[in-house]
Amino acid sequence: MLGALLAAIIAIAIAISVRIYTQLDSAATVQRALVSAQQALDDIVRIQLDQETGLRGYLASGETLFLQPYAQGNDAYAQGMKSFQATADTLGIPGIDSSTKEMRSLHEAWEREVALPLLKHPHAKDALTRETLGKVLIDQLRGDTTRIHNALEDRLTLVQAELKRRINEALFGGLASVLVFGLVCIVFVTSRHQMLAVIDRERSIVETLQSAFSTDLDVLPGSRIGRAYISADVDAAVGGDLYDVRRLGPSRGLVVVADISGKGLQAAVNTAFVKYSIRMLARSLDEPSEILAQFNRAFLDTVRDPNLFVVAFVGLLDAGTHKFTYASAGHGGAYLRRDNVVRQLDVTGPIIGLDPEFGYESRTIVLNDGDLIVLATDGLSEARNGNGELLDDAGAMALLLASPDDPQACADGLVASARERSGGTLHDDLALLVIAIDGKV
Repeated sequence: MLGALLAAIIAIAIAISVRIYTQLDSAATVQRALVSAQQALDDIVRIQLDQETGLRGYLASGETLFLQPYAQGNDAYAQGMKSFQATADTLGIPGIDSSTKEMRSLHEAWEREVALPLLKHPHAKDALTRETLGKVLIDQLRGDTTRIHNALEDRLTLVQAELKRRINEALFGGLASVLVFGLVCIVFVTSRHQMLAVIDRERSIVETLQSAFSTDLDVLPGSRIGRAYISADVDAAVGGDLYDVRRLGPSRGLVVVADISGKGLQAAVNTAFVKYSIRMLARSLDEPSEILAQFNRAFLDTVRDPNLFVVAFVGLLDAGTHKFTYASAGHGGAYLRRDNVVRQLDVTGPIIGLDPEFGYESRTIVLNDGDLIVLATDGLSEARNGNGELLDDAGAMALLLASPDDPQACADGLVASARERSGGTLHDDLALLVIAIDGKV
């Protein structure tokens, strides 16, 4: 009997081992396909980045040497897309095909509307407009790659979860394996607890940073301020978006809204650098255009990562003269609502971080009582509905036109509208600053 029991235990252990091995091999096949798809997608992103960098280097220097990655990129991009599509088709993940088609379309639009015209006429009058369009197209393309990455990660999680369930079923069939897999579970739980503790610590740090950024605001004369900040990153409460309000004198104040590329703790560090650098420059400079120009040079001197950039809006509000002077570094999400009319404020220069010699222009508006100035990062205009359609600037202006006069209610309403359009989850960070002019100095 002991021999039979031992033989039965050995047979069960062998059967469980064979079943687990078969399931592991099946899961490993799927995982390899997922990893291969992720690598192909990463190659596509790298090729696109090389093309952008080459084009930007050529536009900045005029040296054709920078065009080598661009010249080699088209065939490589097409091959990369073909390789990714071939792997993705075997996985049968919903939504990837439409996102892949959109990536092709966006890349073709970038090539047709931005790269080729700029290569042909790098100093054309519409060069800045095309560069801005290029930024919009690339942001959309990166949004598609993020969605595909998330879909691949979700499928990988499902594969791993299904594998775990089947292994547990096999384990419960053999008493001889309970202890071994119990120990495995203990190790897993311990590791998971440690991982969650690390995540909680990082979340605590970034929440503290974001709290400091959102509460360290001054009260400006002649105005009331509404604000909102929503992060699209579920693992960190801070991204690269920021707003700032700083009093510079009895009747003057500084307002800033900026979007710094990147996420997480590194984005928080860069955000702090942007915020306090602009504050310092505003103490000694009276023109927003000069503030942006000096900050552009400081940013390029300080930040060594060529892939980092800043979209920024700097405004100086003078309650004594009712003048609002501003400069915009590629920031399109700035609006003025007066009576029943909303207009978009001009972009007056390129994004920060491209070239230290780039200049900016200032614009001045004479404000009236009851005016609303709304400054928003692209999380508002790029809010997508279920069909993937962007809200865009026209939609944002329509929402602003229907918003209440109270600045905080206006900010909260715009956030609620963006969330509702996006199905409850924003795909990009959103920072909002609403300034209501009330004429009181």
